Amino acid sequence: MTASAMEKIYHHYSGPVFRYFYRMGGDYNLAEELTQETFYRVLVSLKRYRGESTLSTWLFRIAFHVYTVNLRSHFRSRCLPLDQDIPDMGRFGDPVRSLEKAENHQLISLALQQLPAGYRTVIVLRIFEGLSFEEIGAVLNKSPSTTRVALSRARQRYRQVYNQLANGYSD
Repeated sequence: MTASAMEKIYHHYSGPVFRYFYRMGGDYNLAEELTQETFYRVLVSLKRYRGESTLSTWLFRIAFHVYTVNLRSHFRSRCLPLDQDIPDMGRFGDPVRSLEKAENHQLISLALQQLPAGYRTVIVLRIFEGLSFEEIGAVLNKSPSTTRVALSRARQRYRQVYNQLANGYSD
């Protein structure tokens, strides 16, 4: 593999991989660190890629493994800091609307962080990264139908958590 080919892979997939980690853990620095670890592992194991799945599926499988290993070794807080999404408020526009938008975004992030890791993974890969059920199944070593059921349950649990948070309750 040439350096330019690896660079193309990195530029194409680093954003989605970073977003996956950020949405899974809510920590910008950790997401950067895990993204770097993922691409290091991709570089080391690229010779073993056999093309049995798409490159994105194979890469997200590595990212999922990196996240799982990190989760096991470092138990971290599952909530975002309260000021995480406030920087958008400095932009032009209605400050009340900006605050409401930031609060809603914060509520969505908090609800996502309170889901079990398996549910969070399915939601992030399907909704935010646009992977198919077949691709998510390959990442998680599950069938597409099992992945569909998991997404349905994850959405249901997400709605419950979101509504509790929106009404002022917390787990």
